[in-house]
Amino acid sequence: MKKILALALALVLVLSLTAGALAANFPTKNITIVVPYDAGGGVDITTRVLTEAAGKDYFNGKSLIVENRGGGGAVIGHTYVANSKADGYTLLAYTSAVVNNPQLKEVTYTHNSFKTLGMVCFDPEIIVVPAASPFQTLQDLIDYAKENKVIAATPGNSTAHHIAAIRLSNEFGGLQFEYLHENSAAMQTTDLLGGHCDVAFMAASETFDNVLNGSIRALAIGSEERIEVVPDVPTMKECGSALVVGAFRGYACPAGVPDDVYQYLVEEFDKIITSEKFINSMNEKNIPYAYMSAADFQAYADAESAALAEIVPMLKGE
Repeated sequence: MKKILALALALVLVLSLTAGALAANFPTKNITIVVPYDAGGGVDITTRVLTEAAGKDYFNGKSLIVENRGGGGAVIGHTYVANSKADGYTLLAYTSAVVNNPQLKEVTYTHNSFKTLGMVCFDPEIIVVPAASPFQTLQDLIDYAKENKVIAATPGNSTAHHIAAIRLSNEFGGLQFEYLHENSAAMQTTDLLGGHCDVAFMAASETFDNVLNGSIRALAIGSEERIEVVPDVPTMKECGSALVVGAFRGYACPAGVPDDVYQYLVEEFDKIITSEKFINSMNEKNIPYAYMSAADFQAYADAESAALAEIVPMLKGE
């Protein structure tokens, strides 16, 4: 028995020293960030801004490399990273889809299959109506929708925007939204401009041009504070709602990454995403910059997952 215990202790010591050595030498090659969407979208652009800001100034002179693995509403990319070797060399561009997909689709991972590294963007929900709409305020819309059918455009069933509409409806005792699920924000904009919907739930950055030129009207925005680009648009909180909602973007690694490697990744990412170079580049691209530390981002994702669980039956039609 003593020999067995001695061997076990020796094995633990070897494994501990090996892990420490790996962390001390990490990284010895470039690190890949998997974007679970095709090139050219908001998550892809944000990640390329990140990699350009990092250059070779971090990670012992190694680079961050973007790899697009789109498909399945991000499921293909999520699954690939969740199943990858947990050595810190394969990371994920982490969005609300990581929280939503496990509860709404048949997948082999959960949001706990990943550990967050930090958040860089929060694109708040914005509630917009056609320019000729009789709704001048969010309260006008709520009052009407309590008694009358309202056609609400989203960029797809079970998207973050559809979920935001359901949460608003639930908050005010049930609004008579009849959903028009489109395939993109561009199609939602067409619906608004053509008067084919009464209201649309969208990411704020996708509406700024049309709001500013007056072709559509914004009733409220789901941020903590008003947005500088559209300072006249009140927050949902100002309009009597408790919701702070939107689409988030950040980064994560597989949950199995060793603690010391994980800590190193967190520290390097924190330096990059709080750097002046990165923040300036985000602003130049009109990407709504919003920072959260790794720990705060994890807590936020956990809270979002819990909030979603409350409305999953509605989304599934149960």
